[in-house]
Amino acid sequence: MSRHALHAAGWSMRQLLTGLLAIPLSAIPLIGYLNYTPEGRLVRDKAVVAVMPPSLPTLSPRQLAAAAAAAPRYSGAVLALAYHGIGSADGEGRFVISPKRFAEHLAVLKAAGMRTVTASEVAASFAGGPALPPKAVMITFDDGRTDAMLYADPLLAEAGMKATMFVIAGAASDHGVYYAAWDKLESYAKSGRWDLEAHTDELHRMQQTALGPLPALTSRAGDETLAEYRQRVRKDLAASSEAIERHTGRRPVAFAYPFGAYGADRSNDPGIRQVLHEEVQRRFALAFHQDDQDTIPLLDGSGDRLGLRRLEVRDWSGMSLLRRISDAADRSRPTEPAPTEPPPLLTPFDPGYTAPTPTLPGLPPAAPPTTGPAEPTGGRRPAPARPTSPTTGTPALGSPAPVSTPGTTAPGATTTPTTGGPTSTTSPPGTAPTTTTTTTAPRPTTTTTTTRPKPPTTTTTTTIPPTTTTTGNNGCRSHGQGGVCKG
Repeated sequence: MSRHALHAAGWSMRQLLTGLLAIPLSAIPLIGYLNYTPEGRLVRDKAVVAVMPPSLPTLSPRQLAAAAAAAPRYSGAVLALAYHGIGSADGEGRFVISPKRFAEHLAVLKAAGMRTVTASEVAASFAGGPALPPKAVMITFDDGRTDAMLYADPLLAEAGMKATMFVIAGAASDHGVYYAAWDKLESYAKSGRWDLEAHTDELHRMQQTALGPLPALTSRAGDETLAEYRQRVRKDLAASSEAIERHTGRRPVAFAYPFGAYGADRSNDPGIRQVLHEEVQRRFALAFHQDDQDTIPLLDGSGDRLGLRRLEVRDWSGMSLLRRISDAADRSRPTEPAPTEPPPLLTPFDPGYTAPTPTLPGLPPAAPPTTGPAEPTGGRRPAPARPTSPTTGTPALGSPAPVSTPGTTAPGATTTPTTGGPTSTTSPPGTAPTTTTTTTAPRPTTTTTTTRPKPPTTTTTTTIPPTTTTTGNNGCRSHGQGGVCKG
């Protein structure tokens, strides 16, 4: 082979190798498009669903029993659930759950006996129409996203359930990939599984204000007055309602605030909330937001029907979702007053204790005690005051002995201690005998002796008063130093 031919063959080989290497390199942009852009993921997901449509999981007997046991019990009310996207995570995080998780939710809700209703059915019930079924739950989606309908519709069909989609009317008219177009939405509505409601026409967006980016529905733009803001909102809500009615043949009755904003915050004018409430009320019977997720209640038609709250569903297990529904049901039940506890029983060791009066069968109860002066210990009555002699002031004969104050002794007197009995004192010679008796314990009788000292010895004698009798003005006859009154 000539040198020229060898050179040509080598060049062809290099071209072939370069082409083979370029094939996987050229696929990189395609792989990136299919996995890292919302539109590319939808193209991929459509192909996946066409080959392997999603289906509900088969719950084990144990899982079925657990769902039935955890099922809430309520009627005449509904819990609203808010979903956004179904598919792979696309940077929106908590706003997207997997098809497998959504299928698990439906399977557990079905096992628990939950009944799905639409927003139009809830509005009719609140207005006095057919009552809601027991354990009613409203499954809702926002925006009219293609991925949500792509995965949710076959799963709803298998479960025999229905859902509500709040549609951005302007996005459905754009014939894009991310949002379902009107022709697709019309087919979903005709299936009977989907209730299409309003989510604005062109105001589901953020706009720049002096306070930074704010939702276009709840903020004034530039130098816009509040009256101009009202006209802008009124025109948008009218366009949204008319588009839905034109494509489905039914005027929407429910509205979902974009970004959950209704003017309570994320606004640049305090008057917007009232204006927005009035404009929404002109066209819709119900309106929903997602404030205060920790206290979401059941909805029963009481309160402001344009400020209804939805539970924003995240990547929870089916049983976790069921427990949250039960928690909402518990919060919505009227609270009963706590039972009054009886007073605690007193024991003989507690102050204020009164011993019960024993009664015998056939006998009347004991009479209540009468009030009167308290009896002294032992049931004895107090002794009358002891009379004294009018001449000497000493106690009369036969009267109880006085009780002396401990620690006091008459001047010049000596004290003879005794054990367990009274103590006697003897006056010095030449003075009238004075007797002081201290009683340490009540005794049947008390004997008092008086000793008169003498130089050589001491003799104990009993002094008897003289027999001289005098009569005083008070009718008492005195015998010496003692006295007896007639009474």
